[in-house]
Amino acid sequence: MTNPFKFGSVVDDPFFTNRVEELEKVKQILESNNHLVMISPRRFGKTSLIRKTVKNLKRDVLSLDLQLVSGVEDFAAQYLKRIYRIFPSEKIKHLIKNFRIIPSLSLNPINNEVDISFQTTESTLPLLEDVLNLLEQLCNSKHRAIVILDEFQEVMRLEPGFDKKLRSIMQLHKNINYVFLGSQESMMREIFEKKKSPFYHFGLFFQLQKIEKSHIHSKHKVKSSSDYTDENNL
Repeated sequence: MTNPFKFGSVVDDPFFTNRVEELEKVKQILESNNHLVMISPRRFGKTSLIRKTVKNLKRDVLSLDLQLVSGVEDFAAQYLKRIYRIFPSEKIKHLIKNFRIIPSLSLNPINNEVDISFQTTESTLPLLEDVLNLLEQLCNSKHRAIVILDEFQEVMRLEPGFDKKLRSIMQLHKNINYVFLGSQESMMREIFEKKKSPFYHFGLFFQLQKIEKSHIHSKHKVKSSSDYTDENNL
């Protein structure tokens, strides 16, 4: 029998299993002006849950995994590249002319995407302000965006004070819902629950639990326990 469960990658229908209550709760948060902090161990499906929710909301989404970021300049470059995937390039180019640190842009002939890089700079705050504020400028109250920052606990390794810089910029944004996902609970709680942390109480906290077996739809049930790839997460 074909295994109806899929693990280790982002999934959508038909592999996405139930999570009806969680979907509704996340939807309500993202339809408000609040930000969301979600933690769970890896392979619990938090990324799939978020992407399923935003797909239903039909909003522009920028998603970035901080595990794939090598430094602050790389963060800014990858962030800007994802903005190019959402908005027309001509509109973006017009606004980039006002950047204090101009990025290097080139068209990748293989995937037809814009490759972006920033030179290393002593002060990264102007760079971050220009890139993050660009998305805010491109949005409005009727055209709000969602930014998903996966494995957000990695923010602590990129640069001393990086979290403080991000908070100082993000707190001024009115047209973006930020979603912070993390798999390291202790680090995520330190970032969002420690009073001296820049991100203290910046978003509504949501801890994703295991899927209860009773909630698994009957069409996904299998006859033999050997058909479960990872039964511990069910």
